[in-house]
Amino acid sequence: MSKIKHRPIHYYLLQAAAILASMVLSLPARGEFTPLSDSDATAKAMELVSKMTLDEKLSMIHGQGFNMAAIERLGIPAINMSDASMGLRVSQWPKCKGLEPSTAFPASLLLTATWDRNQAYRYAHAVAEEFRARNIHILLGPAINIYRNPLCGRNFEYTGEDPYLTASMVVPYVKAVTDIRVLPVVKHFVANNSDNRRKVSSSEVSERALREIYFPGFKAAVKQGHTPAIMNAYNLLNGVYCGENKWLLKDVLRKEWGFNGMVISDWSSIWNSELAAKSGVDIEMPGGKQSTAISPDNMKKLLKDGKITEQEIDSKVIHLIAPCLKYGLYEKDWQRPELNKLQEHAETALQTARKGITLLKNKAGALPVLPETVTNIVVLGPAAASTPTTGSGSGGVRPDEPVSIWDGIQRFYGDKAELLADFDSNKVARADAVIVCCGLNSGLKLGDLRKNKKKAPPDPGLPKFTKNQTGPIEGEGTDRGNFGLPQYQNNLIKKCAETNQRTILLLTAGAAVDMRPWVDKVPGIMWLYYPGQNGALAAVEIVAGKTNPSGHLPFTYDRRLEDNAAFHDLGLSWSDKRKWHTAGIRSYQRVEYSEGIFLGYRHYDKAGIKPLFPFGHGLSYTTFNYSNLEIKPAQADSIEVSFLVKNSGKRHGAAVPQVYVGDQDCSIPRPVKELKGFERLSLDPGKEKTVHIILDRSAFAFWSPATKHWTLEPGKFTIYIGESAGDIRLSKQIEYPVGNN
Repeated sequence: MSKIKHRPIHYYLLQAAAILASMVLSLPARGEFTPLSDSDATAKAMELVSKMTLDEKLSMIHGQGFNMAAIERLGIPAINMSDASMGLRVSQWPKCKGLEPSTAFPASLLLTATWDRNQAYRYAHAVAEEFRARNIHILLGPAINIYRNPLCGRNFEYTGEDPYLTASMVVPYVKAVTDIRVLPVVKHFVANNSDNRRKVSSSEVSERALREIYFPGFKAAVKQGHTPAIMNAYNLLNGVYCGENKWLLKDVLRKEWGFNGMVISDWSSIWNSELAAKSGVDIEMPGGKQSTAISPDNMKKLLKDGKITEQEIDSKVIHLIAPCLKYGLYEKDWQRPELNKLQEHAETALQTARKGITLLKNKAGALPVLPETVTNIVVLGPAAASTPTTGSGSGGVRPDEPVSIWDGIQRFYGDKAELLADFDSNKVARADAVIVCCGLNSGLKLGDLRKNKKKAPPDPGLPKFTKNQTGPIEGEGTDRGNFGLPQYQNNLIKKCAETNQRTILLLTAGAAVDMRPWVDKVPGIMWLYYPGQNGALAAVEIVAGKTNPSGHLPFTYDRRLEDNAAFHDLGLSWSDKRKWHTAGIRSYQRVEYSEGIFLGYRHYDKAGIKPLFPFGHGLSYTTFNYSNLEIKPAQADSIEVSFLVKNSGKRHGAAVPQVYVGDQDCSIPRPVKELKGFERLSLDPGKEKTVHIILDRSAFAFWSPATKHWTLEPGKFTIYIGESAGDIRLSKQIEYPVGNN
């Protein structure tokens, strides 16, 4: 069992101050480097490329495992890469110094649930520090694919269903990483919304859906975050592999959005040498003998046959070198071991979990369970003593000393709490509260690849739910086979709820699960996502009332899988031969995105179906009142939306007011409302704050399939203010542009 240190409150205040100070002062004065302008970096890259031999150029565009080739005679060292968005994935691939423990941060989906742009910056800043400390130049994240359906195995790595929320969170993430002079790689471009047979599936998506739903996060990362790198997705897009898709990588990414950084292939994601050479992808990973589409031999053959030019090779190498020059990755003192501040980073991980863990249901005041008001509680379930921290694959950061729910329970409840090996009707019935800990990935053990790894600690004698190995696993490379929890977990939850009316469920999973077997019986439900190495402590703080919950769902929680907008084709019908087609040398199956722009809350609003929990939903131990909605013109066809938020409850809390826009008389179908603004604010009891949100033309425009441009039709719009997409508190109809009134 992991030990949790008891510390006075001033310790945490000092730690918080240190973290804030480190954001400004984390880079020591030695070897100060000012990032180059894009034009200067490109000019220097062109000069270097002019001095390279053809073989040197070809070595750079063909990866070496998790590295970019060195050209030592020109002062270009090997550039190291590693996974990923939620912390440094300890592996033996990157040529870095040491495989010491790294911080396992909460899942990206939990980070998004904070709805806190500043927290996204702090989180990414800490992740990037550990990369630079280990001499790893390129962070293969963040991953920002849209949550299209709950079965996708990598939803926990992504940022939810809404393009505006995704864009809002990815921009500070990218800026934080580049501020540490590490290169983030925003992935996977584009429409990689399931992992099942990801290399042989084609996402069949309309251009309008791409522009309004699947592109905005990537576009914001390029135009606002100035990301230096993008990774193409595995899947095909409308019959063309993303890494071989000239329209996607050259016409949209480079010409329209002005991207001038590097495009990295996902590992073994390109197949056709000529298409890949001309598409806009700059480096094939992992290279070597594992992937050879743009290997030196194949490129020389294409050059000899006149199918590509050396200028095309040059442009790829320039794209690779320029970002490295811009951020000084070739500098001798680039590595900073002193940035490996694991204690500070653990605090950042904990604070993220405190802000993102989401209270979904709290009937009749089931929560909080104040330690001073109870004499005995029982804790049980497969996630109690071994709480899942993450999913598997590139987002699977192995925690060195993970804190479990049971560890946190012992800290706050001491001898008042008992951990049960299995359901015990007498003990459950007599308890003042029952804490059931269930979810996916219970029993998942991530490998430890360190040569001198620690020996496993002795078994503390805590009960183990051996059945937990049979549950669904969420992670890279596969999707969940069904919507439900393992049946034994459903049975356990139901029995506890039927036996004791003060049953609290702590649920860990990377996406929604079927709650129908027990949701009406359980009075308190808390969603932990995957909370990282110490997020289980944050969950227990919320249970005990020491922390007020403030997370809000970044996706719509389906009651039934059949209600989901993508249920018509989740990519599960692989036996249907009618859907198989051929692209070049490979066969693929089409996954039809016939829902278009109507997914998530947009779909539920259109269909008039009430989800189990709406997008943006999240409960608090206090209450917030909304009033005084005012809308007035701002500059350049923008409007300012202002309203008052008051903490009307009895304790400090954080609100996340959300601003939605609905077009009342558009010439083509549009969603009832769409998220176009939000703010997270903390208020003491009785305190209030006026929120100001600026909405520009983009908040009112749509992509026209007829003109193939963003279009604004003047007319009536409704501005909605809510605590979720299903809890609208204020609304007002306006004419936009305002000058039309």
